[in-house]
Amino acid sequence: MIELPCPRLLQRGVVALLLMFGASALAAQSGSGNENDATFSKANRLLFMTDHLQGLNTPARLEYKFVHQDGDTADEDTDYTDHVDLQIDVGEQNGKHVRVDFLSGDRHRYMPDIDNARGNPVIMMFLQNDVTELARRTGGSWRYFQRRVKFALEDAATVSRARATYDGKPIDVERIELTPYAGEQDHRDDVAQALARRYTFLLSDAVPGGVLELRAQTPAADGRPAVSDRLTLDATATRTGVAQ
Repeated sequence: MIELPCPRLLQRGVVALLLMFGASALAAQSGSGNENDATFSKANRLLFMTDHLQGLNTPARLEYKFVHQDGDTADEDTDYTDHVDLQIDVGEQNGKHVRVDFLSGDRHRYMPDIDNARGNPVIMMFLQNDVTELARRTGGSWRYFQRRVKFALEDAATVSRARATYDGKPIDVERIELTPYAGEQDHRDDVAQALARRYTFLLSDAVPGGVLELRAQTPAADGRPAVSDRLTLDATATRTGVAQ
């Protein structure tokens, strides 16, 4: 495993994001990709090559609740509830201009404005924050965790139809699940805390911004507490018009 980069480098989130997802992320944010391109997995197409923002009337504001639970009863301060906000306006060409406010205080992650957004950038920010925190917890490399997620999204993610609830109403969702570290062999001892971590994404064109919920959960094992992060679209706080 490689040492963590300095915190200042980790705050340059946009660089890490583009390295993490390569061509599919670039296509989603620039609008240059073909969302039906069979060279990408269905999970990648749904997450990074879909125009999640196309139905929004601007200006719009999407607000998400971010809940972190550590399971360590000896230190209640490790649990927290925070926010992730997207301010969305008219952008270049047919895209949207998006300003991201991801978490607050010492937890805040910097991301520059996006001028021609198509995909919802909250997906990439959630994953980047997660791999950064895994690296901090394990003492390993955030680049290693990025690669494992990238490979799992292409080769091992499952996609299924499901039902969920938004604003008190049932909706259809696409459910994407992956356990990117479960098959680790070379660094099992180093990343033991992360081996069973499961990611679940609930996407739906019935909600503004296309993202209903993002979850990352590690069950309790071998004396280590369960750790979970959950980002959920806040229907009561979100202020947007959806084009009919």
